[in-house]
Amino acid sequence: MMAVLILLIIFGGITAIVYVDHAGKSARKAMTLTPQEASPLSAAAAQAPLPRPQAEAPESLALRLPGPARTQAWELLCTVIDAHRAGVDGDSRTAYLLSQTREAYLPDTLRAYLNLTEGARRTLESQGQPPETLLTEQLGLLEDGVREALRHDHATADRLLSQGRFLRERFGTAESELSLGPKLRKS
Repeated sequence: MMAVLILLIIFGGITAIVYVDHAGKSARKAMTLTPQEASPLSAAAAQAPLPRPQAEAPESLALRLPGPARTQAWELLCTVIDAHRAGVDGDSRTAYLLSQTREAYLPDTLRAYLNLTEGARRTLESQGQPPETLLTEQLGLLEDGVREALRHDHATADRLLSQGRFLRERFGTAESELSLGPKLRKS
């Protein structure tokens, strides 16, 4: 149980880092737009609304990866899809983790790698952290988290915990009355 929580925290941290990075890039891009570039865009937008850009699917992102990482990403995608088909959706925590892995965690990880500039690659290499190694480690974390979530039956554990809470609430007062019994005998 603790391992799942730790993995969820790690996944959340990775997602937050990627989100902040993308938000910063978007802000910098918006600030570098000159008035000459902005006016044709404004005129075109006034004539016809532009379609919202769709985020790339993890499948198409995985195809752009180098060999070993591509295989690792595809295996992870297959595990997630197979788990959905097997009906893991009854367990809300596992279903959430699987959907987030497919819709956010994996695509964000792949985009972070694919969007590396040559300068960023050189910086990582100079720090002794090759981008390919980092990507493999991050995909490994995702695989471990998914495997761990699929190994546990959270719904059954939740039912047992809920039953325990119910019993404590229902019979908690009886427990305090029972503890008075021995004290009365001493007097």
